[in-house]
Amino acid sequence: MVFADFLSVVRRRLARPLPLVRYLFLTTETHALCGALAFFAMLAFYPVSLLLVSLAKHVLRSPEALDVVRLALASYYPVSQDFLLRNLEVSSRLFGDVVSPAGALWILLGGAGVFIPLEMAFNHLWAFSEHRPYWRNQLMGLALTMAWWAIAVALVLALARLPPVARGPLLLVGGVVAGATALYLVYRFLPHGNVPTAATLPAAVLTAVTAEAVRWLFALVLPLLRLPQSQGPFHVSVSFLVFVYVEAFVLLGGAYLAAEAARERSALAPPRRVDGPSGGGLGWR
Repeated sequence: MVFADFLSVVRRRLARPLPLVRYLFLTTETHALCGALAFFAMLAFYPVSLLLVSLAKHVLRSPEALDVVRLALASYYPVSQDFLLRNLEVSSRLFGDVVSPAGALWILLGGAGVFIPLEMAFNHLWAFSEHRPYWRNQLMGLALTMAWWAIAVALVLALARLPPVARGPLLLVGGVVAGATALYLVYRFLPHGNVPTAATLPAAVLTAVTAEAVRWLFALVLPLLRLPQSQGPFHVSVSFLVFVYVEAFVLLGGAYLAAEAARERSALAPPRRVDGPSGGGLGWR
């Protein structure tokens, strides 16, 4: 019933899409947040990818796991996949043996920067007026990054046990499942207040499926942008930034629908209220 109730809310919101369109595309704040997410994702992507390659090569010592990592990066990086993989191999040979646990921790902490603008966006959607202090945001971000990392490693290890011919199709399914799990953790725990699982779990599943569809659509549209002509040698990085920028709208759209579903559920059957840290917000269990 949780998913059915959520989908009924989504249908009603899409039947009158103007509030969602206004929030996603007509609000300056949303564009600024998506740009900030793309920036932090760009900073974290290569170090985290290098950490995955180094883990497969130097810790797991598994050619099968390394093949899965290469397949995942080639599938989800928008352009010049050979360029990316070749440079990761070079970086791994140069630095892979010296990635210490402390170095890995710093890489993951760097990836937590994406949660700074993301918490601000979620707090706004859930009407939590108080943000975490910076150090608490980074602790929460590090915890979520570690959880994302565990999900990614589990997916790599699971696919590495399969025959090579099955890895590609199951990477698509596993990527959606892993993405939905990661998104649920962010939707549920990153806002600075209590939010209901009944809204965040189906929103995470819908967002993961939509993000996958947008990835395929972006691959079709990207050549039409002619970025090599306008961006020259920077077109590889710019393509990734634009890709994350677009997917960030999907991420925020899912969070918007989760908050709206919680508001409608509260209006129909008011639950026990649990105030967030600031005494405001939706804060329902």
